[in-house]
Amino acid sequence: MKVKWCSYFTEFPPIYAIAAILDPGVKLEGLTNILTFYYQQLDVQFDVPYYVNNCKRILERLCEDYGVVIQPQPVGSSMNASRFGILGPILKKSRPDGSGSSSSSSSSSNIGIGEYLTYQFETEENFHIIQWWKNHSSKFLVLARIAKDILAIPTSTIASKSAFNAGRRVLDEKRSRLSSESIEMCVCKKDWDQAEKRIQGLKEEEEERRR
Repeated sequence: MKVKWCSYFTEFPPIYAIAAILDPGVKLEGLTNILTFYYQQLDVQFDVPYYVNNCKRILERLCEDYGVVIQPQPVGSSMNASRFGILGPILKKSRPDGSGSSSSSSSSSNIGIGEYLTYQFETEENFHIIQWWKNHSSKFLVLARIAKDILAIPTSTIASKSAFNAGRRVLDEKRSRLSSESIEMCVCKKDWDQAEKRIQGLKEEEEERRR
């Protein structure tokens, strides 16, 4: 069992670590402590500091890329921005004369990371990370946008696979012309019926325990 577990979870994808860093109650120190404890329990040799620092560098590069698009543009670039839309800052960055350098935006993005990682935040018991980033979006403009995108990624595909499997049981070769509304009604009706059966089963188990 341990061999099978390690084949999948010896090294976590960096996206998971970045999500942990974006938790103000975890950040770099908490992530390092969690991973150190994890690999000690598995008795697996793993360079935790190198992995954490690599994830930090990835987050810094993300901040630079996001900062090019999110940071407000100079007044003289309004015409180019309106012409090219969101690609305007990126096109300006790639000019050979260097006039479109994004050093100021990238440096401000990295300053935001340093301030976030060093500042001690107090989190309450009913802490909600999405709401926290929403409340602090004005202070950490780029990081808040990254957190919004990364923390919205589901950690598992079970829910989406279950939805597709439920739709596949309703829509088949003999019923391939059902409208989306009809499919939704069939899936919901079946789910409600199963919920009633589960509730009924729980009630029966509770009655048996009382006897």
